[in-house]
Amino acid sequence: MARTKPPEQEFRTSELLSQKTVVRPVSLKLPPAHPKQHQLITALDTILGLRFVVGACGTKFGKTYGCVTAIIKRAWTHEGSLNWWVAPTFAQSKNAYNLTKRMLPKNTYAEYKADLKIVILKPDGAEHSVIEFKSGDNPDSLRGFGVNFFICDEAARIPYESFVSLITTVTQTFAPGIFISTPHARNWFYDIYQRGEKFFDDGSPKFAPGEDKYPEWLSIRMPTWSNPTVPLESIRQMKRNLPDDVFRQEVAAHFLMDSAGVFRGIASCVRGSLQDYIPGHRYILGVDLGKLKDFTVLTVMDCLNRHVVYQDRFNKLEWEIQYSRMIDVARRYKAQVCIDSTGIGDPIVETIQGAGLNVVPYKISSNTAKHQLIDKLRINIEKARISFPAELTVMRRELESYEYIVNTNGTVKFSAPSGSHDDCVISLALCNWQADQAPFVYRFRQVPGL
Repeated sequence: MARTKPPEQEFRTSELLSQKTVVRPVSLKLPPAHPKQHQLITALDTILGLRFVVGACGTKFGKTYGCVTAIIKRAWTHEGSLNWWVAPTFAQSKNAYNLTKRMLPKNTYAEYKADLKIVILKPDGAEHSVIEFKSGDNPDSLRGFGVNFFICDEAARIPYESFVSLITTVTQTFAPGIFISTPHARNWFYDIYQRGEKFFDDGSPKFAPGEDKYPEWLSIRMPTWSNPTVPLESIRQMKRNLPDDVFRQEVAAHFLMDSAGVFRGIASCVRGSLQDYIPGHRYILGVDLGKLKDFTVLTVMDCLNRHVVYQDRFNKLEWEIQYSRMIDVARRYKAQVCIDSTGIGDPIVETIQGAGLNVVPYKISSNTAKHQLIDKLRINIEKARISFPAELTVMRRELESYEYIVNTNGTVKFSAPSGSHDDCVISLALCNWQADQAPFVYRFRQVPGL
């Protein structure tokens, strides 16, 4: 069946005009929404008693684009309203800010770049409404306001405390809002999604009349293929090329049973204790070097059982002190050193090689090299081949929060969440990588005549 193109969304400012003022009205023409976008952004206007819509979206579904039209419509048609766009970081909110400016007609708004604020103007130049673009990384910055409408973008990556602060902004105004995100673990976003899930997978209702505890919530799952502009062949290629759990979460928009990050089964790897050197055992020292605000992490793994026996994490130390620590640990465990030699790592490799250590550099300068490193660690953690003591809490937090981003071409990029660190993860991954390599052994033979 051929898809029918939805009509353009058109709104006029004639209602903004005073009866005593004769000003030519301005038309606002917003781009048409595809069917699932339309369902998401119009639910609040079409379903009686609804206040919150939760959209679990696949990558490239068009959630940001569609919701920008929703917040513009609210600001355009509701005089005196304060409208918020909240994203995990200011950089992500700025994307929506720039998109909003492109959709608004010229001379209908004033922009305040420093504050990421747009003021919709009446035809006579007076203030009509306000759209502000916020970061959700600081819960306290979201308190103390009375908001009339909000969009919470990439909600699953915003702290729970920020969700609480955001809800308080609409307590007095009794205002509506939309939460949109690609699923990411079973956190508070999953909880509110469950509140609004009204139907089973087969389409039958989950509640009898009057039994729904959260009638003001509605949840919609919108996989990537709901967007008709995404070629089906692109979906097929992602299914072939991505790990199954990545595809299910990032493309099919499903909440996964286990950790929705890169590493699954982390809890089964927590056991044992830190240990001293044991004669006859082979050890690997994985070194991730701190750059700017990052930490330098030294992790020692016993290759016999892949157990982490030692870890040190530090920053803001002179390089001479860092050299000394690396050399001391390597000598204490008679360990081979596997070090990230990207960028500043090359001269450091030469320095510690000069101290007589067995050093294996690993360059994490390309996405392919990093993908190989992390994927090997992911498999061994999932199969519980690696273990580490419970006291290494920072490393466990990094492993649990480590995430992937699916790019437009279907490739996966691994990284820590914005504002977090992955130094312990990389240090452990270097140990794990080198543990699979055969140990280097010097062999001598007598050459006749020498």
